[in-house]
Amino acid sequence: MQSLARSAIATAALLGAAALSPPVLARSAAAEPLPARAPVMVAGLWCGAGLLHKYVLEIEQEYQRVEARLIKRGRVHELTGHMEGAILHADPQREHTMDLLAQGNELRIIGASGMLALAKGQFFTRAVGGSCTH
Repeated sequence: MQSLARSAIATAALLGAAALSPPVLARSAAAEPLPARAPVMVAGLWCGAGLLHKYVLEIEQEYQRVEARLIKRGRVHELTGHMEGAILHADPQREHTMDLLAQGNELRIIGASGMLALAKGQFFTRAVGGSCTH
């Protein structure tokens, strides 16, 4: 008799759960915040490759916040931005934006606008021995 009562309770619980409509389930799932992806560490010296071979990128990073200096022949351009997982989002500079993807020892430009759009697909490599050979 007790097992019959337990079986009836379990069946009622299953039917009750099945009665929840998908919109109710979707709302409860949407209300939960998604976990933030930890930023990839990109701090250090990066050397331009290919068309960027005359550039050096020096990056300082404090968790997600990034400050960088893009250097070409002694001319320095200051950049700020933030990391979102493996993507460095440079803050807009005038009408220019740039997003870089960190993969292993490469930092590839995956999105850019304005004059920087021509650099899309180009990349930097992590410096070996603390310097870039140009």
